[in-house]
Amino acid sequence: MSIDIPAGIGERVEQSGRLVLTDPEGAPVAELADIQPARPPVPADGSTGEFAVTGRVVRTGIPASTTDSDGPYSWLRLPPSGQFEGASAVVSHDPIDAYALQAADPHGPLLLVVLDGPRARPGPDAPTVARATLALRDQLREQGRHADAVLVPAPQYGDERDEHLAETIARAYGARLVRPARRPDLAALFAGLDGRAVPPVDEWPEPSLHAWQRWRPPRRDRGLVVFFTGLSGSGKSTVARAVTDHLAEDGRRRVTLLDGDVVRRNLSAGLGFSRADRDRNIERIGYVAAEIARHGGTAVCAPIAPFAATRARVRQMVEAHADFLLIYVATPLAECERRDRKGLYARARAGEIADFTGISSPYEAPEDAELVVDTSDLTIEQARDAVIGLLTNGGWLD
Repeated sequence: MSIDIPAGIGERVEQSGRLVLTDPEGAPVAELADIQPARPPVPADGSTGEFAVTGRVVRTGIPASTTDSDGPYSWLRLPPSGQFEGASAVVSHDPIDAYALQAADPHGPLLLVVLDGPRARPGPDAPTVARATLALRDQLREQGRHADAVLVPAPQYGDERDEHLAETIARAYGARLVRPARRPDLAALFAGLDGRAVPPVDEWPEPSLHAWQRWRPPRRDRGLVVFFTGLSGSGKSTVARAVTDHLAEDGRRRVTLLDGDVVRRNLSAGLGFSRADRDRNIERIGYVAAEIARHGGTAVCAPIAPFAATRARVRQMVEAHADFLLIYVATPLAECERRDRKGLYARARAGEIADFTGISSPYEAPEDAELVVDTSDLTIEQARDAVIGLLTNGGWLD
């Protein structure tokens, strides 16, 4: 098999000739043996952050099935052995669309393959897709079709590798991959789910559309992260608390405040202020916020979050299952320094604090903020009302 790994790890693997593969908990499950380096893949953006190696997979350690659960729908995880010879295979991470069904042989057997693995774009999780696929399978059987379903662990890359992987999986089961001539319009689907248009119901069987609706309910019922960013002293924590208090009083959304300073003392205790530690702090906040939102709650976050790439990773984490609103509190540095309630700017100017954002470390102003407020021009109440207005007009408070 071929596997893409970070360049730094790839160089060490080349030297040792050994790569151990682990499960999410870090337990070894397999080893890549007889490793040969492949040409480093070049992403579409031209960056070179990965290293490709090929080798033979050898199982190691105790099989996971003897020590732990195989996860939801384990009975659908059938090892491929060519057992669906002659079937048309629809292979997808997403709920199955009508065009894929139409492209399959209407008179032959049909294999519905749900892929379970990391996604390159947001969408329902594998159990939700599997549940919809089983309902669709049962509908097809009631119509006289010979239909089966399996669940296969596989990642989504978001490029041409997905098609190659789907074909390989279909062939392993003895089936022929279905290649529909047309794809559903996901932008139109999302607009319909957001209430901005009529959902394209003709493109989706009922169980599949229900799976999308479960993953992306109306905004008033959807999980949400309101993420404030700005310099120290910009007023972001004060505005965030005011927004949190308003939502708590309103009662329509369950809300949790993750303030930067409070998180530092608890969730991120022990971390310093190096670039790596600051990134790790923001990613921890993002992970907790994403989990809150995934279960339908609202997380209000107020860290400095100075780096655009880290904020983008948090957005990606959240948008896998919920909505993300970035609020840039753009109070000028001079005003933040004038306030200096904690005396941090004075200490940074005196050289007592290294890597202080805005003084000796950069703050990368967002270009993707859903709302910009400046507390040197607005009162806290006005800034709060601007955020609440965004939530109301966007349908998150309905």
